Amino acid sequence: MVLASILLSASAAQAAASTKVRILHAVPGGPGAELNLGKAAGSSEPVSFGEASDYLTTDASSVEAKVISDGQQLGESTAIPGEGAYTIVVSKSGEKITATLVKDGEATPQRTRWRVVHAAPEVEEAEFVLDDTAIGRLRQGEDTGYDTVEPGSHNLAARRPGEKQAMVNSPNVDLVAGTAQTAYLVGSGGEPTRFVVLQDAASAPEVAPDTGLGGLGAGDGPAWLLALLAAAIAGTAGGLFYKRRARG
Repeated sequence: MVLASILLSASAAQAAASTKVRILHAVPGGPGAELNLGKAAGSSEPVSFGEASDYLTTDASSVEAKVISDGQQLGESTAIPGEGAYTIVVSKSGEKITATLVKDGEATPQRTRWRVVHAAPEVEEAEFVLDDTAIGRLRQGEDTGYDTVEPGSHNLAARRPGEKQAMVNSPNVDLVAGTAQTAYLVGSGGEPTRFVVLQDAASAPEVAPDTGLGGLGAGDGPAWLLALLAAAIAGTAGGLFYKRRARG
Protein backbone atom coordinates (compact mmCIF):
# COMPACT_ATOMS: atom_id res chain seq x y z
CA MET A 1 0.00 0.00 0.00
CA VAL A 2 2.84 2.35 0.85
CA LEU A 3 4.54 1.62 -2.47
CA ALA A 4 1.29 2.07 -4.38
CA SER A 5 0.67 5.41 -2.67
CA ILE A 6 4.13 6.66 -3.56
CA LEU A 7 3.81 5.57 -7.17
CA LEU A 8 0.35 7.12 -7.55
CA SER A 9 1.50 10.39 -5.97
CA ALA A 10 4.53 10.56 -8.26
CA SER A 11 2.42 9.83 -11.34
CA ALA A 12 -0.12 12.51 -10.37
CA ALA A 13 2.61 15.09 -9.82
CA GLN A 14 4.20 14.35 -13.19
CA ALA A 15 0.83 14.44 -14.95
CA ALA A 16 -0.09 17.88 -13.57
CA ALA A 17 0.66 20.38 -16.32
CA SER A 18 1.27 23.95 -15.21
CA THR A 19 0.93 27.26 -17.04
CA LYS A 20 2.76 30.41 -15.98
CA VAL A 21 1.70 33.87 -17.18
CA ARG A 22 2.98 37.39 -16.48
CA ILE A 23 2.55 40.82 -18.06
CA LEU A 24 5.04 43.46 -19.17
CA HIS A 25 3.65 47.00 -18.94
CA ALA A 26 4.80 48.77 -22.13
CA VAL A 27 2.09 51.47 -22.43
CA PRO A 28 3.86 54.86 -22.20
CA GLY A 29 2.11 57.14 -19.71
CA GLY A 30 -0.41 54.44 -18.87
CA PRO A 31 -1.64 53.86 -15.32
CA GLY A 32 -0.67 50.81 -13.31
CA ALA A 33 -1.95 47.49 -14.64
CA GLU A 34 -2.39 43.98 -13.28
CA LEU A 35 -2.83 40.53 -14.74
CA ASN A 36 -6.04 38.67 -13.98
CA LEU A 37 -6.53 34.95 -14.63
CA GLY A 38 -9.94 34.76 -12.96
CA LYS A 39 -10.62 31.70 -10.83
CA ALA A 40 -7.62 29.94 -12.34
CA ALA A 41 -5.00 31.93 -10.40
CA GLY A 42 -6.41 35.30 -9.31
CA SER A 43 -4.58 38.60 -9.94
CA SER A 44 -1.02 39.87 -9.83
CA GLU A 45 0.22 42.97 -8.04
CA PRO A 46 -0.11 46.14 -10.18
CA VAL A 47 2.95 47.16 -12.22
CA SER A 48 3.96 50.46 -13.85
CA PHE A 49 5.47 51.24 -17.25
CA GLY A 50 8.64 49.24 -17.87
CA GLU A 51 7.85 46.71 -15.13
CA ALA A 52 6.76 43.08 -15.30
CA SER A 53 4.52 41.23 -12.88
CA ASP A 54 5.51 37.99 -11.23
CA TYR A 55 4.33 34.85 -12.97
CA LEU A 56 0.91 33.56 -11.98
CA THR A 57 0.78 29.76 -12.06
CA THR A 58 -2.25 27.58 -12.74
CA ASP A 59 -2.98 23.95 -13.55
CA ALA A 60 -6.20 24.84 -15.39
CA SER A 61 -6.40 23.36 -18.88
CA SER A 62 -7.98 26.53 -20.31
CA VAL A 63 -6.76 29.99 -19.29
CA GLU A 64 -8.22 33.37 -20.27
CA ALA A 65 -5.93 36.26 -19.31
CA LYS A 66 -7.08 39.85 -18.82
CA VAL A 67 -5.11 43.02 -18.14
CA ILE A 68 -6.89 45.31 -15.69
CA SER A 69 -6.18 48.99 -15.01
CA ASP A 70 -8.25 51.17 -12.66
CA GLY A 71 -10.93 48.49 -12.64
CA GLN A 72 -11.22 48.49 -16.45
CA GLN A 73 -9.96 45.87 -18.88
CA LEU A 74 -7.22 47.01 -21.25
CA GLY A 75 -7.61 45.60 -24.74
CA GLU A 76 -9.03 42.17 -25.42
CA SER A 77 -8.65 39.00 -23.38
CA THR A 78 -5.78 36.68 -24.29
CA ALA A 79 -6.30 32.93 -24.60
CA ILE A 80 -3.28 31.01 -23.29
CA PRO A 81 -2.75 28.05 -25.65
CA GLY A 82 -1.30 25.46 -23.28
CA GLU A 83 1.21 24.58 -20.61
CA GLY A 84 4.45 26.52 -20.42
CA ALA A 85 5.52 30.05 -19.55
CA TYR A 86 4.18 33.16 -21.30
CA THR A 87 4.60 36.94 -21.17
CA ILE A 88 1.79 39.25 -22.29
CA VAL A 89 3.29 42.50 -23.57
CA VAL A 90 0.76 45.31 -23.19
CA SER A 91 1.55 48.24 -25.52
CA LYS A 92 -0.17 51.10 -27.30
CA SER A 93 -0.22 52.14 -30.95
CA GLY A 94 -2.10 55.38 -31.52
CA GLU A 95 -5.16 55.02 -29.30
CA LYS A 96 -5.30 51.23 -29.49
CA ILE A 97 -4.12 49.03 -26.64
CA THR A 98 -2.68 45.73 -27.84
CA ALA A 99 -1.71 42.59 -25.92
CA THR A 100 0.97 40.47 -27.59
CA LEU A 101 1.52 36.94 -26.29
CA VAL A 102 5.16 35.83 -26.13
CA LYS A 103 6.15 32.21 -25.37
CA ASP A 104 9.01 32.07 -22.88
CA GLY A 105 11.75 29.49 -23.23
CA GLU A 106 13.47 27.14 -20.81
CA ALA A 107 16.91 27.52 -19.27
CA THR A 108 19.96 25.32 -19.88
CA PRO A 109 22.38 24.51 -17.03
CA GLN A 110 25.64 26.47 -17.17
CA ARG A 111 24.57 28.19 -20.40
CA THR A 112 22.92 31.54 -21.10
CA ARG A 113 19.95 31.60 -23.48
CA TRP A 114 18.65 35.01 -24.46
CA ARG A 115 16.70 36.92 -27.11
CA VAL A 116 15.42 40.40 -27.99
CA VAL A 117 11.76 41.38 -28.45
CA HIS A 118 10.74 44.62 -30.19
CA ALA A 119 7.90 46.14 -28.12
CA ALA A 120 8.17 49.87 -28.93
CA PRO A 121 5.23 50.60 -31.29
CA GLU A 122 6.43 54.02 -32.47
CA VAL A 123 9.76 52.59 -33.62
CA GLU A 124 8.73 50.95 -36.89
CA GLU A 125 11.91 48.92 -37.34
CA ALA A 126 15.13 48.59 -35.39
CA GLU A 127 18.48 46.88 -35.81
CA PHE A 128 19.91 45.26 -32.68
CA VAL A 129 23.58 44.95 -31.86
CA LEU A 130 25.28 42.86 -29.16
CA ASP A 131 28.93 43.70 -28.47
CA ASP A 132 29.40 45.28 -31.93
CA THR A 133 27.79 42.32 -33.69
CA ALA A 134 24.47 42.87 -35.49
CA ILE A 135 21.96 40.24 -34.37
CA GLY A 136 18.94 41.13 -36.48
CA ARG A 137 16.35 43.64 -37.67
CA LEU A 138 12.95 43.52 -36.03
CA ARG A 139 9.59 45.18 -36.49
CA GLN A 140 7.26 45.78 -33.57
CA GLY A 141 6.09 42.46 -32.12
CA GLU A 142 8.95 40.40 -33.60
CA ASP A 143 11.79 38.68 -31.74
CA THR A 144 15.23 37.33 -32.57
CA GLY A 145 14.60 33.89 -31.12
CA TYR A 146 16.80 32.47 -28.38
CA ASP A 147 20.54 32.21 -28.85
CA THR A 148 23.35 31.06 -26.57
CA VAL A 149 25.97 33.58 -25.43
CA GLU A 150 28.81 33.69 -22.93
CA PRO A 151 27.61 34.62 -19.44
CA GLY A 152 28.72 38.03 -18.20
CA SER A 153 28.21 41.73 -18.85
CA HIS A 154 27.39 42.68 -22.44
CA ASN A 155 26.65 45.82 -24.45
CA LEU A 156 23.23 45.83 -26.11
CA ALA A 157 22.15 48.56 -28.51
CA ALA A 158 19.32 49.40 -30.89
CA ARG A 159 19.54 51.72 -33.88
CA ARG A 160 17.32 52.66 -36.77
CA PRO A 161 18.23 50.86 -40.02
CA GLY A 162 20.83 52.79 -41.99
CA GLU A 163 21.98 54.84 -39.00
CA LYS A 164 25.27 54.37 -37.16
CA GLN A 165 24.31 56.12 -33.96
CA ALA A 166 22.36 54.04 -31.48
CA MET A 167 19.02 55.34 -30.22
CA VAL A 168 19.36 53.03 -27.20
CA ASN A 169 22.61 51.84 -25.69
CA SER A 170 22.79 49.60 -22.61
CA PRO A 171 26.45 48.93 -21.75
CA ASN A 172 25.97 46.65 -18.74
CA VAL A 173 23.41 43.95 -19.52
CA ASP A 174 24.11 41.01 -17.23
CA LEU A 175 23.43 37.66 -18.91
CA VAL A 176 23.47 35.01 -16.21
CA ALA A 177 24.57 31.38 -16.61
CA GLY A 178 21.79 28.83 -16.17
CA THR A 179 19.03 31.24 -17.19
CA ALA A 180 16.86 32.18 -20.15
CA GLN A 181 16.46 35.95 -20.50
CA THR A 182 14.65 38.39 -22.78
CA ALA A 183 15.53 42.01 -23.51
CA TYR A 184 12.40 43.97 -24.48
CA LEU A 185 12.72 47.26 -26.36
CA VAL A 186 10.02 49.55 -24.93
CA GLY A 187 9.28 53.26 -24.91
CA SER A 188 8.34 56.23 -27.10
CA GLY A 189 5.09 58.16 -26.66
CA GLY A 190 6.60 60.35 -23.96
CA GLU A 191 8.76 57.63 -22.41
CA PRO A 192 12.47 57.25 -23.27
CA THR A 193 13.09 54.19 -25.42
CA ARG A 194 15.02 51.62 -23.39
CA PHE A 195 15.56 47.93 -22.75
CA VAL A 196 13.78 45.97 -20.03
CA VAL A 197 15.59 42.69 -19.34
CA LEU A 198 13.54 39.90 -17.76
CA GLN A 199 14.46 36.43 -16.59
CA ASP A 200 12.26 33.82 -18.25
CA ALA A 201 13.55 30.70 -16.49
CA ALA A 202 16.36 29.34 -14.36
CA SER A 203 17.76 25.81 -14.46
CA ALA A 204 17.55 23.57 -11.40
CA PRO A 205 20.78 22.62 -9.58
CA GLU A 206 22.45 19.59 -11.11
CA VAL A 207 23.45 18.25 -7.66
CA ALA A 208 20.95 17.84 -4.84
CA PRO A 209 21.71 19.58 -1.52
CA ASP A 210 23.31 17.52 1.27
CA THR A 211 20.27 17.90 3.51
CA GLY A 212 16.51 18.12 3.08
CA LEU A 213 14.54 17.36 -0.06
CA GLY A 214 15.84 20.23 -2.16
CA GLY A 215 17.00 19.93 -5.75
CA LEU A 216 13.77 18.43 -7.05
CA GLY A 217 14.26 20.03 -10.44
CA ALA A 218 13.99 18.48 -13.87
CA GLY A 219 15.85 15.21 -13.97
CA ASP A 220 15.89 14.70 -10.18
CA GLY A 221 12.55 12.91 -9.93
CA PRO A 222 13.65 9.30 -10.61
CA ALA A 223 16.50 9.42 -8.07
CA TRP A 224 14.26 10.74 -5.33
CA LEU A 225 11.55 8.26 -6.26
CA LEU A 226 14.02 5.39 -5.89
CA ALA A 227 15.13 6.75 -2.52
CA LEU A 228 11.54 6.94 -1.31
CA LEU A 229 10.83 3.42 -2.57
CA ALA A 230 13.92 2.11 -0.78
CA ALA A 231 12.84 3.80 2.43
CA ALA A 232 9.35 2.31 2.13
CA ILE A 233 10.72 -1.18 1.49
CA ALA A 234 13.08 -0.90 4.46
CA GLY A 235 10.25 0.29 6.69
CA THR A 236 7.99 -2.57 5.60
CA ALA A 237 10.73 -5.16 6.11
CA GLY A 238 11.48 -3.76 9.55
CA GLY A 239 7.81 -3.96 10.51
CA LEU A 240 7.54 -7.59 9.44
CA PHE A 241 10.72 -8.50 11.34
CA TYR A 242 9.38 -6.80 14.48
CA LYS A 243 6.07 -8.67 14.26
CA ARG A 244 7.84 -12.03 13.88
CA ARG A 245 10.07 -11.34 16.89
CA ALA A 246 7.03 -10.28 18.91
CA ARG A 247 5.23 -13.57 18.08
CA GLY A 248 8.30 -15.61 18.89
